[in-house]
Amino acid sequence: MCYIGAIDAAGDSGNHFESFTRSHTMSREIELRFSIRPEDFARLKKAQPRGFAAGPSATRKLSSVYYDTPDFEFSKAGLTLRVRKLGRQYVQTVKDESAGALASDRGEYESKIGSAKPDLQNIPDSKARSQLQSIADGGRIEPFVETKIRRTTRALKTQSGEHIELALDSGEIRTLANGRSVVPVSEVELELKHGSPISLYQAARKLCHTAPLTITTESKVERGLRALEGREIGAQKAGKMELAEDCVVEEAFRATLNHCLRHIARNTGAVAEARDPEGIHQTRVGLRRLRAALSAFGDAFRAPALEALRERAKTLADVFGETRELDVFALELLAPIEELSNKPPGLPQLRLALDEIRRECWDRAAELVRSDEFTGFLLDLAVAIESRVWRDGANSEKFDQFLRPARSLAAESLEKCLRKAIRRARRLTELDTDQRHRLRIELKRLRYTAEFFAPLFPGKAVSPFLERLSKLQDLFGTLNDAATAAHILRRINEHAGARGGPERAEAAAFVDGWHQSQVGPTWDKAQKRWKRFIKAKPFWHE
Repeated sequence: MCYIGAIDAAGDSGNHFESFTRSHTMSREIELRFSIRPEDFARLKKAQPRGFAAGPSATRKLSSVYYDTPDFEFSKAGLTLRVRKLGRQYVQTVKDESAGALASDRGEYESKIGSAKPDLQNIPDSKARSQLQSIADGGRIEPFVETKIRRTTRALKTQSGEHIELALDSGEIRTLANGRSVVPVSEVELELKHGSPISLYQAARKLCHTAPLTITTESKVERGLRALEGREIGAQKAGKMELAEDCVVEEAFRATLNHCLRHIARNTGAVAEARDPEGIHQTRVGLRRLRAALSAFGDAFRAPALEALRERAKTLADVFGETRELDVFALELLAPIEELSNKPPGLPQLRLALDEIRRECWDRAAELVRSDEFTGFLLDLAVAIESRVWRDGANSEKFDQFLRPARSLAAESLEKCLRKAIRRARRLTELDTDQRHRLRIELKRLRYTAEFFAPLFPGKAVSPFLERLSKLQDLFGTLNDAATAAHILRRINEHAGARGGPERAEAAAFVDGWHQSQVGPTWDKAQKRWKRFIKAKPFWHE
């Protein structure tokens, strides 16, 4: 959704840091959450992030119980109902669904109540009160998760009055049904008490130099509910963009970058904790979509800081790409051959060597997600978006571009992407493997760009285009898989050396031959589908 403020008069770029900060003293909770190693608590407790004055620490025990309907209807609606005991008092808190990209940004409504039992009448916000009462509909509200936390807090303040609360939490989450499982808690929360979100990201960036911080987007109650239901943390797809049809280019650009940031951040747990192959895939897609977004909006947004972030995104994507290719080979290319009745006897040795390489790559990917390199990249991207870094040094011509209707630029950008793909497809029947791969990349860039701008056009025109493009991409993906298989098989043979003997080498040749035999028929289908695709009217042609 487009939600930025109005732009200053064109030509007056001003200081983006000072002119476009938002103060938050209202009933919204804006915070960053990180998982940490227990052994890093002492260092973080004494941390003195540069540029911030750190107050004395205070430690207290927090006991909280979370409530929901028997079918978890509050959670499904994005609402949290908590009762926390503070000394002899009980404080009831309602939180709504986060609207943030990296930092959680949600409404928070607190009230004192007379007992540990929730009181839906005593919710200060009328909308939240009405929503919870409507969902509950007079039925049972039950405790389902409790937390026992030892929290150490410190105030971090800047000379300009920015105020952030640093909270170090250790303890556990306990489920109150289905066997009562226990989930350990070791995390840092940074909550914006006053000032700009930029200061929140900067404080986190400085803390990264003290100890490794791993972004986590799950709240404690979300972790508890997942444990209650026996679910691993799952991968998250990008989801649909939301743009107002009449928004200007800068609004669309900022919303698109936030959408990409959210996509990447939401998959850190699926990689670092669950080691979910889909998590690696979505992280890599998120990084690729980000790089496409940084190109799709034209030269007006090519600020040095964003160009540097583009290069960092590529470096990260390359690491995840290596792991993703091995996952695809193991799960989609080798697995079907292992089911054949006439499979070669050396396949187990081939699989063993593959698993060794894959495990090493996964170790590197998981470590990368936990690293300062990855966390710092996300925080730096968040600062760039929040501060509108593309305005630094912008002249009046660039400001005119920022104020253009987004739909006008969208049509130009999409046409440019389509034309690049058409140029790549010249002499289609003569394309070699590398040229097919380059065409595949252009089609992928076209699809990402179409998804970015889709909300600006009628859905009935956009959907058929994306469906045709997706089917075409699938065929090019199959062709790329065959080329990748040959590369991975060579790597496996080099890794295994003499292990497995001639049987493993014969199995590798069998696998390569099986996939190469699919190339001809797949390429014939791809050429036919390309011809049908190129004849269809693009949705941005009016």
